[in-house]
Amino acid sequence: MERKPFESMALEELWQLHTVVNDVLAKRLLAKKEELERRLELLKREDKPHH
Repeated sequence: MERKPFESMALEELWQLHTVVNDVLAKRLLAKKEELERRLELLKREDKPHH
């Protein structure tokens, strides 16, 4: 995608950029959530009393 000022972009280009950014952020957020859930599960296991 060509880089140019937002002001000079057509509405369709802006929407395409919005869609790309939204997809990237959604994937990053999901990856971070999965990482935090794994870490939380490890902490829960470490916190359980060992008998």
